[in-house]
Parts: sequence; structure tokens; C-alpha cells
Amino acid sequence: MAIKSQIDALLQEKMDRKDFLKYAGTVALGIIGVTGLVRMLVGDRGSTGSTSEGASKSQGSGYGSSSYGK
Repeated sequence: MAIKSQIDALLQEKMDRKDFLKYAGTVALGIIGVTGLVRMLVGDRGSTGSTSEGASKSQGSGYGSSSYGK
């Protein structure tokens, strides 16, 4: 219940538009930064395979992959 009390305290705090925009910007940057870090970590872990496997998979789909497009 500590989070709920912290949120209640934040909502009761008096702030003007400038303070609100600063706080909202900080929260938005924090969220974007955390998700960017997660994407970077997951993306690096997923790309450990060889590049030839990725190339062969990409050749099987898209424009020009069928006999008509060759």
C-alpha cells in the first residue's frame, strides 16, 4: 500500500503548469528510457544467430520471391 499512499500524496500536492510539465516530462523520459533499454537488451540477445540464417529467411518472402517475380 506504500505506492497508493505515494500516489495520493502526489495528487494532493499543489503545482502549477510549469511544475506539472516538468514532472510529466520526467516521467515520460523515464518510461521511454526504460523501454528503450529493454528493447536494446532483448534485441541483442535475439541477434546472436548467424547472419546467413537471417538472410535465407528474408529471401523467402516479399516481392520477387515467387517464380513470377524472378
